[in-house]
Formats: sequence, C-alpha cells, structure tokens
Amino acid sequence: MPPAEVVIIGAGVFGNYATRAFVGIGAHVTVLDTNYEALIRINDEIPNVVTMMSNAINIKRATSYADVVVGGILVPDERTPIVVTRDMVRGMKPNSLIMDVSIDEGGCVETSRPTSHEHSTYIEEGVIHYCVPNIPSIVARTATFAFLNAAYPYIQEIAEKGSAQAIKDNPAIERGAAIYAGEIRHLPRLRPIGGDGE
Repeated sequence: MPPAEVVIIGAGVFGNYATRAFVGIGAHVTVLDTNYEALIRINDEIPNVVTMMSNAINIKRATSYADVVVGGILVPDERTPIVVTRDMVRGMKPNSLIMDVSIDEGGCVETSRPTSHEHSTYIEEGVIHYCVPNIPSIVARTATFAFLNAAYPYIQEIAEKGSAQAIKDNPAIERGAAIYAGEIRHLPRLRPIGGDGE
C-alpha cells in the first residue's frame, strides 16, 4: 500500500505535533501555513515533509490528492478563517477524511459543523468530517495531568515568590495574568457586531 497522503493546514504547535504523529505512522505529509518561518522550522525539524505557503491555489491542489486533511488554524482573538471551501471539499477523493481541529474557534472548513464524542463524524460532499470541539475531553483525566504538569512550574514560582514578584520576574506569568490587584491587565480585542461595526 502507498502511504496515506495527509495535508495539515497550520504549522503552529498543533500542526507541528500532528506532523510528527503522521510522519511517525508512515504517512506522506504536506504542511501549509502563511507563516514562512513556521514552515522553515517544520522543514528543519521533521525530515521528508513537504511545506507550502497557504493560499487558495495551494490548498485546492493539496486537498485534491489528500486522504486526510487536518485543519489546525488559530488566529488569536478572531474567528478561524474559512480556508477550505465547499468546492474544494467536492474536489476531494470520495471517503477521504477532514479533521477540523479548528472547530473550537468556528472551523476552517466551510462544510464543518461541531460534532460530539458520541456522534463524532458525518459525511458531506462524499467526505467524512470529524469536528469534535475540545478533543482532549475524551481523556479528561490524562489531559488534566498534562495541563497540570505544564502549569506546575508557574504555580510553584507564584507560590514561592508571591504574585507580584512572579509577574515582575517572569514574562510568561505576566502575559498569563488576566487580572491582578483588581486591574484588568490584558483586555481581549473586542470585535464589532455586524460587518459595518454597528
């Protein structure tokens, strides 16, 4: 059997780990992103991966030969843009798979809609869609330990130094402090309702 053709849209943290996982099981992987540096990083770190700039022409071409398309786009403080159109989905192989991990932020595939762990897939345009929000909740205990292990050094630093000193000493803690001493430190950008800001 030839290797599966996997297309990953988004070369951020998720895209990087998804690439490693698919390469690890022998797939032929193509990664697309608008960030040139992110593509260089993946190309340097993971051998035998094809990287492309993410644009409509390259996405249409890559999805047409894909067995699996993984959407892993995150735009901070914004809804995820639709980068895979319904026409692109129609052009995919029958019974291929779309995994829209961006569904938590609205999804990056026009035909995506949220599913659940109980009913995780549906077929649209002849393509299987997997669009479960909050995927780690399927292994809630393991995910909790993973998040705790990642957060523990920061929690320990706050406990040892106190909030004020930890915020002053560590830029990561400073960025993570949403509210301190009754003051909102990092106000999210608010988007206007409606297209014209009304």
